[in-house]
Amino acid sequence: MTPPELRDLLADALALWDVPGRPAVAGGAVTLAAPDGSALRVLPAAPADHPIRWWVERPGQRRPCTSVLGLLRTLRNAMGAETAEARRLRVARPEA
Repeated sequence: MTPPELRDLLADALALWDVPGRPAVAGGAVTLAAPDGSALRVLPAAPADHPIRWWVERPGQRRPCTSVLGLLRTLRNAMGAETAEARRLRVARPEA
């Protein structure tokens, strides 16, 4: 997944979670600000870090993510998104 594709995915996730934020691509990483103002960066992992695919960095912390699901969960927690009521997307065939 390229940084622009990841930026778009994160923008969609923030909208779904009702969390304000605007991800941006900067130097091969995706950056955004948490609601408390702290900077977050999502960096692609090096091939030597396998099975880690991304690193999520915030001041004083660096967390590994091995999947898109893990990345979204880590960012959801870092952004303070509500977890009381999970939103679910359902894929259905269009009605004829």
